[in-house]
Amino acid sequence: MFDDALIDARLPVLSDVAIRQVFDEIDANGFSCIPNYIHAEDLSRMQDFVAMAVARSQNEYVVLRGSDAVLGSGMDELATSAQFTSIFSRLYELAFGNNAPQVTFYQILRCLTGKGAARNSLIFHYDSYLITGLIPVTIPATGNKGDLLLFPNTRKVRAFYATNLFDKLLLDNRITQAILRVLARSRNTPFVRVQMVPGNLYLFWGYRSIHTNEPCAPDKVRATALFHFADPHAASSLKASLRAS
Repeated sequence: MFDDALIDARLPVLSDVAIRQVFDEIDANGFSCIPNYIHAEDLSRMQDFVAMAVARSQNEYVVLRGSDAVLGSGMDELATSAQFTSIFSRLYELAFGNNAPQVTFYQILRCLTGKGAARNSLIFHYDSYLITGLIPVTIPATGNKGDLLLFPNTRKVRAFYATNLFDKLLLDNRITQAILRVLARSRNTPFVRVQMVPGNLYLFWGYRSIHTNEPCAPDKVRATALFHFADPHAASSLKASLRAS
């Protein structure tokens, strides 16, 4: 198993000036990329974990949620790394102008492959969390690579969960989804296409940006580790009541 201190030692140290640049890039371009963020040795361990997870699923789509589901992969230790979590706390403070809460992630590993690669692609959505960090673990070298598509910063952070829910209902219906798929394929698409490289770190305002992934070929694997931070509606009584019902 990885050692937290060792992972921290191998991660790039980002100054406050660098974090400010990341913040400005997300606002201006929809995302920011930190190249070669994951050390090659750590990335190799993550890729081995993905290969085993896909094999266990008989080469079909698999999604793992939470650090416990990826124990020993390096993705679990990354979620508690001081270097890594500080990126999110500092971005939060720049976005909101106040102290960030303790950084805990809603963590997901998505492995697109097989028949599920198409079924779980081109589903346009807003995240429930302000900041999304995405680390490509395995990306096909040829053919359809499952590019990330972003329609960035299309809404503000909603003051009320009900308004956020209304936004999602407007987005999550057959007509809107069909229109967005046409726009994604058009020559003058409004979407920002991000061709991802394994080991890079991509950051964007997941809550504010409509986004999705393109499919990859069914005989390939596209695996991404997602780290979601800062739910603006965590204290909403309406949200709690809907989850309880």
